Amino acid sequence: MLLTTIVFAFSYISLINGKTYDLFWIKSIQKKIYFRGYRDILHYNQNCIKFDKKLLYKPKTGVCNFKNAEFDTNLTFNEFLRIHEDNNTKKIKKTDLVVLGDSIAMGWGVNDNETFSYYLQKLLNQRVYNMGVSSYGTVREIKRLKQSPYYKDIETIIIQYHRNDMFENIKLKINKDYDLAEYNKNFNYEKIKNSNLGFILRNLKSAIRLFFSDIIDFLFKEQNLELMNFAWDKEHLDPVIKKNIDLRDKRVIVVVPIPPWQKLFNFPKVNEEIEYLLIKLNKEHFFIIDDHPNELGHKEIAEKIYDYLNVN
Repeated sequence: MLLTTIVFAFSYISLINGKTYDLFWIKSIQKKIYFRGYRDILHYNQNCIKFDKKLLYKPKTGVCNFKNAEFDTNLTFNEFLRIHEDNNTKKIKKTDLVVLGDSIAMGWGVNDNETFSYYLQKLLNQRVYNMGVSSYGTVREIKRLKQSPYYKDIETIIIQYHRNDMFENIKLKINKDYDLAEYNKNFNYEKIKNSNLGFILRNLKSAIRLFFSDIIDFLFKEQNLELMNFAWDKEHLDPVIKKNIDLRDKRVIVVVPIPPWQKLFNFPKVNEEIEYLLIKLNKEHFFIIDDHPNELGHKEIAEKIYDYLNVN
């Protein structure tokens, strides 16, 4: 118990002072604290989002500061995009690309000119519009696209997909409207304060279990991978895309980045109306405790999409 208390205290104090460590046990403790309520969540940040009748919420126009232990970023939005260099004012061309997605596509934890949309634009030497929004599923991503001026003119749509999107894709109707009361009910999250004694004690109690969990993960790494049957995702994703995007004149590429702790099976090997691209990322492509890609990860995603477009 003494050793646990010492390791926990070091992990906790380090985290609240913006220091994270990729070390046995310490990383697990910091990650548990972070995801149990210590982190700030962008789509609960009233300085960054606002109520929207059609989408429940959307980013506010202007600059939003968003920070957590591992990053301190500024996100710049106009009415439809996260803005990066040279994609805000020019006339839309058919050869431009539009990127849809959730927090990964939006660029959680990276600055405007560090998202994979930005790096892809540099590689292709053509404009790439980033319409990603934190926590959106495919339904609202497409809904937002069709409200924008980009759907009509652009021929290629890249949809970044995450397993979390499946729940929205199953249940949400694309014509749903929201009211302010529903928004207020769901968006009253407050980050845990570091002086909350009950929060500290709960996490201290779980620290011993994390020690043994880390040992098991080390000894049986392959057996402890998170297995995902992508056939389930595709079963609900394809109808959403086919029903709401005219595939006769639009090219849709679904991009699925996965971390090293996940393993997909039944991923599409033959592209038909909808193309699928699996991007396997490595440990160095992610923040230490936050499960989002860092700048290096965004560069890797951009390069894999660029390679795919050149071949196909």
